Amino acid sequence: MIPIKVDLDVAGEINYSLLHNNRPLLKKLTLTRLVEGPVEAIAIQVELCVGAENYPYRYTIPIMTELQLPLFSKVIVPLTAGLTRSLHERVQSAVYVRVTCGGKTAFEETRRVTLIPVDEWVDDTRNNPWLPCFVLPRDPAILAIIQASRRYLIGILDDPGAGFDGYQQDEEGAVDRQVQAIWTALVNEYRFQYINPPPAYSEQSQRLRTPSEIVASNTGTCIDLALLLASCLEYVGIFPVVVLLSGHAFVGYWRSEKAHDDFVGVIKIPATVASVGDAATRDAGLPYVDPYGWRLTKISYAEIRAYVTSGDLVMLEATYLTGAYGFKDAQTEGRANMRSQKEFDSLLDIQRARELNVTPLPIINE
Repeated sequence: MIPIKVDLDVAGEINYSLLHNNRPLLKKLTLTRLVEGPVEAIAIQVELCVGAENYPYRYTIPIMTELQLPLFSKVIVPLTAGLTRSLHERVQSAVYVRVTCGGKTAFEETRRVTLIPVDEWVDDTRNNPWLPCFVLPRDPAILAIIQASRRYLIGILDDPGAGFDGYQQDEEGAVDRQVQAIWTALVNEYRFQYINPPPAYSEQSQRLRTPSEIVASNTGTCIDLALLLASCLEYVGIFPVVVLLSGHAFVGYWRSEKAHDDFVGVIKIPATVASVGDAATRDAGLPYVDPYGWRLTKISYAEIRAYVTSGDLVMLEATYLTGAYGFKDAQTEGRANMRSQKEFDSLLDIQRARELNVTPLPIINE
């Protein structure tokens, strides 16, 4: 008699960005003890097939005393494969699971899975918190943009020694002028054009272009351009945010570290913020406290608006890069984007995400 029962469930699609952020490979892997006494020498083997290579996970349980033991959250596989980091189309693959007990096989099964391209992002409430890992400040194109932007910063400040120093200056408007220089360089040097996203062949998914791809093609979607700007801002030490609406995305930035610290510490709470149990909270259909500390949802709309109104948080309409609009025009339209709570989905604070280990994807550009 086999002393344990194994329950396995594997998602049909495996997204690299989710694995990169320590999300589980398996949906379920539970051992149930079928005998009265403890079970000894249990060995679990999980392998994700990636091209011609297999990437294994091994786990040994010397003695299992629990009646039931969930293990899916422990299964972690290596993410160093070149294929997974450069994959540009969906690929059929497999996950192999084997469980032995006392050297005898208790469970063995191979499940078919689809590997999703590394640049594919799932745009739904459960998965959109991981968008910050597509902000790529170390992409080679970002350095070139910042180098070009410095010339504009020198002109704006009338200072040949001017450089990007994030929040180091206490002078009012210093951060705005740095962002303006980046904006002006992007408008004048690159002349981007708007384009629809590449095909993703899946509902609620979108393929995201890297900064290098945007610059090479001179094209981008609203979210591509928002991520490009966010990458530039993060590179120079300015804290960006990415805002998601129904069918649209744009970018913003914090004018000071103090404002950001107040935001993270919930120092300022507007009187209009929904309280636990009131109508606005119930209508949102979301947890009052979001499980992802860098994401603010509809419930926090009034709080975000308060920071925008005070001038601590500046919004920019990223698609204005494609129309040669000025920096002030982008600010005006970015602020106008916050007009409707109904259209607002969430705000993702990139600096806070980094503090909580949501790091840029190691995408390999071919």
